Formats: sequence, C-alpha cells, structure tokens
Amino acid sequence: MPANPITRRLALPGWSVLRFSLTLVAGALLAAAIVTGVFVIFWIGIPVAVAVLLAIRFWANTQRRIIGEQLGITIPAPYRPRAKGRIDQQALWLIREAATWRDFAWLAIDATLGFLVNLLYLGVFSVAVYYLVQPVLLVTVFRSAQSPFVNDFGFYDFDTPAKTLMLVPLALACGVAWWRWGELFLRWYSHLGVLLLGPTSKALLTARVSELRQARDQTADHAAAELRRIERDLHDGAQARIAALSLTLGMAEELLQHGRPDQAAALVGEARQACSDALEEIRQLVRGIHPPVLADRGFTGALQAMALDHPLPVSVVDRLADKLPAPLEAAAYFATNEVLTNITKHAEAGQVQVVVGRFGQKVVIEVRDDGVGGATFAPGGGLDGVRRRLAAFDGTVEVDSPPGGPTTVTMTMPAVVVDVRGADN
Repeated sequence: MPANPITRRLALPGWSVLRFSLTLVAGALLAAAIVTGVFVIFWIGIPVAVAVLLAIRFWANTQRRIIGEQLGITIPAPYRPRAKGRIDQQALWLIREAATWRDFAWLAIDATLGFLVNLLYLGVFSVAVYYLVQPVLLVTVFRSAQSPFVNDFGFYDFDTPAKTLMLVPLALACGVAWWRWGELFLRWYSHLGVLLLGPTSKALLTARVSELRQARDQTADHAAAELRRIERDLHDGAQARIAALSLTLGMAEELLQHGRPDQAAALVGEARQACSDALEEIRQLVRGIHPPVLADRGFTGALQAMALDHPLPVSVVDRLADKLPAPLEAAAYFATNEVLTNITKHAEAGQVQVVVGRFGQKVVIEVRDDGVGGATFAPGGGLDGVRRRLAAFDGTVEVDSPPGGPTTVTMTMPAVVVDVRGADN
C-alpha cells in the first residue's frame, strides 16, 4: 500500500473490489467444501477433498499477501511441510493440521461477513461518487434521458437535474464517512483476518524452537570443525616444529659431548630460529581463535585494522559507540572478514564501505561494494558460513546483489552491549 495517506485512501476502492471478488471465490469454495464433505465417505471423494483443501490453501495464501500489503506487514504461512504418500494419507494430514481449520474458519467468515463489509464500503463509496457526478452528467452526457436512474426513494422522486442537486448533501455525507472511517473499517476487518490467517503463538514457538535447534546443531558442527582445524594446525605445524626442535637440540648435545662446539652452536642457532617460527605459528593460531586486536582496540578499531590490511580501499563508518560482548565481537569480526574476503575473490570491486551502527535493539553491519553483483547464499560458500556463524547469536544476514551490482550485505545481531566497566546493559 502507498505510504501517503491520500494516495492510500484513493487506492482502497480498488483493493476493496479485489477483496470483494475474493469473497465470491470464498463462497464457491465454501460450497465445494460442504459438498465434498458429504461425498468424502466414498473413495472418489478423497482426491476431490484434497483438491478442494489445496484450493482453499491457495486462496488463503492470496489473502495473506493482499492483507499483508494493505497493512504493511508480512503474514507467514503457518503450514507444516506437506506430507508425501497415498492420497488418503495426504487428505488425513491436511484434515489433522490446525492451520487447515483456521483457513476454513476464515473462508466462512470472508464468504459472509467479508461480503457484507466490502459491499458496505463499496456501496458508500459508490453513493458518494454517483450522486456527486449525477447532476453534471444529466445536463451533459444524459441530457436526452427520460429521468434519472436510482432516484426514486419512495417518498420522493428526484426526477429532474435540479432536484438531483438536493442529493448532493447525501453524497457529501457519504464521501466524508468514506474518507474518515472507510480505511479504519477495512483495517479492522483485515486485522481480524490476521488473527486467523497468521500462525498461532504455539506455532511461532514451535518454529522458534526448531530454528534454535538448527542454530545449535550448526554451532556445534562449526565448533567441532574449528576444533579439528586447531588440532590439525597444531599437529602439522607447531607440534612438528617442536619435535624437530627437540631432535636438533639432541644432535647439538651429542656434538658437544664429542668436542665439536662449532657445529653444536650452528644447530643451536637453527633450534632458536625453529623455536621462533613455532611461537609465531602458535600466535597466528591464537589470533584465529580470538584476534588480540579486538581486546586491544575494540570492534571498530579491529575493523579499521582489517581495512588497512585489505587489498582494496575500505572505509569504515562507526555509528555504534558501544562495546559489544567478546563472543559477539569475535563473531561479527570474523563474519565481516569473511564478507571482505568474498569481495576480494569474486566481486571485482573498486572500493568497499563498512557501516556499523545500532538501530533500536539491533546491531547492524552493512558491507557495500561497487562490484559486479550476483552474490548468493551458495551451500558451503562464504556467505552461507557467515549466516551459520551469526545464527548462533540469533543474527541474520541479508544480501542485496543485483546483476551488475552494487552489492550490500547486511548483518543484524541483537544489540546486547556492555559499558566500559563491563556491566551488561
């Protein structure tokens, strides 16, 4: 629906005509459902029942889209994944689902009350328009007509153009009522539809539990993969260097025992260099777990350091002004780093901008580039990994990347912040 109040009210009659046509469809579906219910005791009625129930579901989804556009909200479909199997099993599954009966309840309401609501709204609008333009039409287009239509009220017949002017106050009253209360009237009825077409609190809770369970499983898998990576890096890197260091020192000890100090000193020098290499490798490994720059400079300072090391020109806009908890900082840091890495690999961008801010109860990080676009959530890809990483913190990732660019990756997380003394806010 248009945001401008005047445009929105002027568009409402068209929406009401569409809703009125859907009430007629609702009446037909309601009659079909009643007839099908009678014949469902026969086997031939089962596939017909499935077809009717799926048609009702399609009609309900259409209502969700239209009502959602009218109210400026999104009404999610509350259905569970459709069962597969024989036609009688599908019919039983549809009948047992609570959302089916809620759709049927709204079908009955819309076929009766919805018909009257939209008829009343369109009737008031039509009266206002008809009696306002009728005097002008009678003296121009319909000058040769015998008498005006729909003007005999029983107690008086407004049968001349001059007499029709007496109906202008009625038209103005209907117009004022339509302008003042028509939108509220339709919105009230639409909110009634939201109660039945939207998911129940139980369904929302079930979906939320499912999302949290999936996020937990993904986090556990990610943690296990990280542990395997750390173990592999330690085994193949630092552990191997330390083992070689031990052998080198052993050889140096033997050389000293045999009176060859010059060769022993050379081996000690190699051991010292190997020790430095192992220490640097361990530091790099620790930096991959929790970058020290986060503890030293905070999240924004870490992003600025990341921007300086990036091969592309990256600007950081800080609108956060709050310190985040360490786990959330680390997740946001690595997620942003992964997005920047993807840009380097695939975007062919010339410049990048990172905007960090807090909006209400959310921390939002936007990464924008002027590359070729076309970024998607490919399974196992970088953006998919970012989404799985942030899901553990109840975060979301959205990608706006039309072909040809530009691309905007928006990461949103709950705005749990801490003050400088470390107390949660």
